[in-house]
Amino acid sequence: MSGSNGVNGRDVPVRRATRADRTAVVRALVRAFDADPVARYLLRQDNKRAEAYHNLIDNAFDRLCIQHDETWIAGDGAGTALWTPPSKWSMAPALTRVHQLIGCIGLTRIPHVLRILDRVQKGHPPAPHYYLFAIGVDPDHQGHGIGSSLLRATLSRVDVEGASAYLEASTEGNSRLYGRHGFKVLEKLTLGSDGPPMWLMWRDPQRV
Repeated sequence: MSGSNGVNGRDVPVRRATRADRTAVVRALVRAFDADPVARYLLRQDNKRAEAYHNLIDNAFDRLCIQHDETWIAGDGAGTALWTPPSKWSMAPALTRVHQLIGCIGLTRIPHVLRILDRVQKGHPPAPHYYLFAIGVDPDHQGHGIGSSLLRATLSRVDVEGASAYLEASTEGNSRLYGRHGFKVLEKLTLGSDGPPMWLMWRDPQRV
């Protein structure tokens, strides 16, 4: 998924995040995904909305990504990107926290959302790839290219390795940004009969 991003972040240092950056990473993504159409569709939008966003992203940071040493942070939390290396992505650790998942989605919508998540997971190509689970820039720092800087931090190394990369874009604007970084749309997937689209995107190794 992708929250709102920027264009030219040469002045913002990007580094690998550690567990000590947990609060800053979660805060940046919560703010970046506040208006994201896919997040709005999947997560509850009642008076527990803020808690749902925080808990989902915190769980993803803690259970799905940080242990792979591919979480990146710009500055002191202006933006962040959560990657996993080839063959390491799995949603299973997050799904074991059933009570938290219900709290984020709402009990009555669990079956519907799990079917959607299963369909999205099946969109992952079988070939080994780096997977961008989430990237976002705090709204106070958008428009300065921080999103592009975060992408380059990983993609430059991916190219040296001769590896591929994959992501899901949650807006058409973000899909165009990723296109400028070498990603191509594999499929435009609509999330249910009443849901927003996602753009499933693949990037072949680029010449260094």
